[in-house]
Amino acid sequence: MAIAMQEAFVKLDGSIFKTAIDAYQTNLPLQDKLANMAPAFAGSCALLSLYDPEKNKVHVACTGDSRAVYGQQNDQGVWEAIPMSIDQSGYNEAEIARLKKEHPGEDEQIFSGGRILGIMISRAYGDSRWKWPVELQEDLKKRSGGPSRLGPKYKVLTPPYLTAEPVVKSLNIDPGKPSFLIMATDGLWDKLSQQAVDLVSKWLKTPTTSRTESNIALEMTYEPYDFSGPESSERFVKEKMTVQDSNAAVHLVGNSLGGNHHEMIAGRLAYGSPFSRDVRDDITVQVIFFHVPEQ
Repeated sequence: MAIAMQEAFVKLDGSIFKTAIDAYQTNLPLQDKLANMAPAFAGSCALLSLYDPEKNKVHVACTGDSRAVYGQQNDQGVWEAIPMSIDQSGYNEAEIARLKKEHPGEDEQIFSGGRILGIMISRAYGDSRWKWPVELQEDLKKRSGGPSRLGPKYKVLTPPYLTAEPVVKSLNIDPGKPSFLIMATDGLWDKLSQQAVDLVSKWLKTPTTSRTESNIALEMTYEPYDFSGPESSERFVKEKMTVQDSNAAVHLVGNSLGGNHHEMIAGRLAYGSPFSRDVRDDITVQVIFFHVPEQ
């Protein structure tokens, strides 16, 4: 299964670049060329899970810094968090070792401040500036107005420096134990750690009948929020936890952005792109339940 997932990721990335190159070499109108090339210029992380019900096994493939965490209730009723992925960045020792092996003698110019040639992640779809030869990038810039090559600070000597091939982790699931899988982009994990498992377990324990507007209103605080202060980048704190939503993923998002602090959440959600990046990153969350405990 792991090999199949890895091959699928690489094949998709290859298709993205083939479509871009094929368009670049045609006589299509420029706007049509750029439409076909845009996915290669852009970049994306990816996180995929597959469950094998016959073997009671879950497989998670990760490219980039989205993250998956498996929550399972043990025999004592305590919820345990099991990491199903590791962020692939310049802080990941395994990734550093891999890149050093693939690009010998380039350590000083590749790695700086936890980044790889200026980018945080070491695996991604697209991101042509870290994968294409400089000559191709310069020609694309000249003929189509594509993105500029990396600045002179970063020497693209032996591309590609990024790969879309995922790291796959597999786990045998005990069907008799309550469990779930949380999959989310880094916007969630910027604010939460594996506390996310505690939040979902709390959500499971809270009867839906208690999630009334009056009860929620009692939980909320409306104190002013200082967006210029140190708490503007504040991570989740248990004291602000609240259970309001009928959806576990929405529950995680709400708590990561402020919990019961109404002004904190309202402020972080009020801004659209590009200003939203100052208060939150994009957040996508899925929670998959394998077995739900009885109330």
